[in-house]
Order: sequence, then structure tokens, then C-alpha cells
Amino acid sequence: MSKESAEQFLEDALHYPEMREKFTEVETPEEFLQIARQLGYDFSTSELEAVAHEHSQGVTMRRHTGIWPWLRSIKWIDRSG
Repeated sequence: MSKESAEQFLEDALHYPEMREKFTEVETPEEFLQIARQLGYDFSTSELEAVAHEHSQGVTMRRHTGIWPWLRSIKWIDRSG
């Protein structure tokens, strides 16, 4: 697992909407990671969260374009607690 793989995942998700579509029905973080692994990526949710946080440092307004709305809408982390 690696942050580099998470970084590549976000880069690819930005450029390939068809890739993002594979995650639309995800219900759990485990499902999210399983699909990501099937696509050739190997990272943990904490690594993906760390990379996303690094890319959003200093951001005061959320963008409504790109992959950020998609990333906020899917269940890649457990938000129940």
C-alpha cells in the first residue's frame, strides 16, 4: 500500500470519468478498496485521505468541478462515527 498509488488513483480519477462511474454504487470503504485494487491501485483509506488532505491544504472554498464533488459523494471512508 502506498500514498503514491493513492496519488495516481486521484490523478486517474480526474481524467477518466468512466473510472469514477465504477464507484457510484459503493456502500462501504471495503467495497471502495476492492474496486480500486481490481483497477490496479493499492492504498488504504487513510493513505487516500492523507493525499486528499495534502491536495486541499489552504483551500477555503470547495470546488464544484473536477473530482472533488465525486470524492465527497462516495463512501470511501466510514462517516458513521
